[in-house]
Amino acid sequence: MTAPIVDLKSLRILVIDDEDFIRRLIARVLYELEINNVTEARDGGEALKFIKQSPTGFDAIICDLEMPNVNGIEFVRQLRSDDDVSKSQTPVLILTGHSMEGKIKEVVELGIHGFLAKPVSKGTLEKRLIDAVTSPPIDPKILNRG
Repeated sequence: MTAPIVDLKSLRILVIDDEDFIRRLIARVLYELEINNVTEARDGGEALKFIKQSPTGFDAIICDLEMPNVNGIEFVRQLRSDDDVSKSQTPVLILTGHSMEGKIKEVVELGIHGFLAKPVSKGTLEKRLIDAVTSPPIDPKILNRG
């Protein structure tokens, strides 16, 4: 089975992380992938404002899990409850520095499309981004298999 063809250059990406260094690093990697339409937000609250103000929305969102004010879980919860279906169904990749099983289950149940572990490599970011924009959210049932 061949991988879906995605025009990375045309993607509009929102990167949410409270750490300036991490946010800029991810943006730089996106630019290296020739994705030039990148918006950066410091937390989920600022990101939700950007989403509401954007007439076209975003093709994918990369969101840190642990942030002050509005964290990744609360951001996804509010995003998924947006009345604008085109915005509420935006693919979300969760960025995390560590495994937190309880929080991961919670955010998967809210409908995310994948995870990125810090530090993020160019190849992994590209693959996960393509998967996110071409696949449905992670099925929460797969986490319950033992």
